[in-house]
Amino acid sequence: MNMTMTTSFSAKTLLSSITIGLALLFGASAQASSITVPDSIIVETINGKNVSFEHTIGLNHGQQLVEINYRDIFQDNADDSGGWVRSEPLYLTLNVDDNQRYELATPVIYSEEDAREFLDNPQVTLSINGQHHKDVALMTQLQLLTKLVLK
Repeated sequence: MNMTMTTSFSAKTLLSSITIGLALLFGASAQASSITVPDSIIVETINGKNVSFEHTIGLNHGQQLVEINYRDIFQDNADDSGGWVRSEPLYLTLNVDDNQRYELATPVIYSEEDAREFLDNPQVTLSINGQHHKDVALMTQLQLLTKLVLK
């Protein structure tokens, strides 16, 4: 009887280990979606939840609200310590599909003046899996609230 209990226990342990291993294996093959941003963009929140300071951030399936800030420093001459250009919070809404890589890119910005022009009309290029490039307008808080109220 003791031998049967030991064998039964070992079989259950082995079966549990196999089940956990298969779950991990299949779970690993189901990749989550992500968004990658340039160095001048900081993703602050996704759906109101703070995210860690990274340039690639995981996204859940479905509609997502991404809060970002633009910031960059520009030096006009060698003895200048430079001037920071920072945005107020900007927002992007995405309908995220499974297993997609979203990437944001700002236009080419060479100077503080270029950065301020960008912030007057903040548009980024959104690509999905390295393809499907489209220009997307970023919204200010006021624009986002207006959009929500008008829905």
